Formats: sequence, structure tokens, C-alpha cells
Amino acid sequence: MKKLTFALGIGLLALTAVAFTACGGGGAATALRLEITSPTGRTISVDTPTQMVSGIVSDPAGTITVNDVEVAVDSDGSFSHDVELDYGSNRIVVAASIEGRDRPLTRTINVTRNLNLVLMSPEGVAVDPDEPIVTGENSIIIRGRVSDPDAQILITGDQVEVDDEGNFSSTVSLHYTLTTLNVTAMLEAVDAPVTTLVTVHRTP
Repeated sequence: MKKLTFALGIGLLALTAVAFTACGGGGAATALRLEITSPTGRTISVDTPTQMVSGIVSDPAGTITVNDVEVAVDSDGSFSHDVELDYGSNRIVVAASIEGRDRPLTRTINVTRNLNLVLMSPEGVAVDPDEPIVTGENSIIIRGRVSDPDAQILITGDQVEVDDEGNFSSTVSLHYTLTTLNVTAMLEAVDAPVTTLVTVHRTP
């Protein structure tokens, strides 16, 4: 009789545990995982005005916010959101929350936005500041691109027109055998201008 009572007691406990789990009881029901898939680094530098943040949450019913802005979550738990960046340091906080969890699960990304300046030689090759451009002409065309079309470009102190995509070009006269050109990108939102020196060697 005692054995039968013991067996019935064990069976009742097992059924209770199953029912508790089925009703959402236990820690496993509120366990949540959050993975950031893009960007892959947690501290990055970019020259773009926005940064796309993508990831996946283990429960599609969870709520995702990026810098306190709620983001749509797909049925597979994936999400993405573009964050506008200021120049300098930007802190992006991704938070995942779900009913039954006391505190949201968070991930932090630190993004630095820089002003980028790229110069091209007359042959369309990126200029190496350590290697002079050699030409037999009395002038040279300096081409380049700045990451923000609102930037002001100066070549040897003269302002150069910048198109809507940030491209620019200017013809510079060469009066000496060796000429150093100062190309500068300036923007009010950026504390310090970006400067590149180009050395041009004019052959006889």
C-alpha cells in the first residue's frame, strides 16, 4: 500500500511539472537571447551619415528598441534599423524585453563618424601621400571625393566646387620642379579640418 501511494505521489508531481512548464512557468520561458549581426564590431569608425544596426532576438514576441525607438521584429526574430549619426562619438543601445523578464537585455555599439577625404591622381589611382605624382606637364588635375558633399574643399587655399556626391576636381598650375599641394576638407560640424599633402614632381 505504501509503495502504491508513493508511486501515485511521484506521478502527481510529474504531471504538475508538465502543467507548470506548459503554462509558461520556470525560468526557461522567459529566457531571452539577443545577437547583433551588423555591425560586427562593438567599436567602429565610419564616414557615412547613418549606421544600420541588424540583429536577431530569440523570441519574436520580444520588443526591440534602438536608442529608445521601437523597431519591428520579423517572425524569425530578425530586425534592422538605420541610426542617424553625428560627427564624432555616437552611442547606440539595443534593448530586448519580453513579458516576465524584469530588466531588458541590452547591447551597446560605439560608432565614431569621421569626415573622409580621398584624392585621385590624373590616372584615376588613389594618391599615396608618400609617393610624389610625376608629370611632364605644366599643370595637373587634382581629383577627389569627400564623404560629405556639404564640406568645403580648398586646394592651396583656393575653394573648389563639390558636387552632390562629394566629387571635386581642379587644375593646378606647376611653377616649380617640386610642388607640394595642400588639399583640405572643412565642415562646421567637424572640429578639425582633414588635410592631405600631395607632392608633384614636374619633369623637364
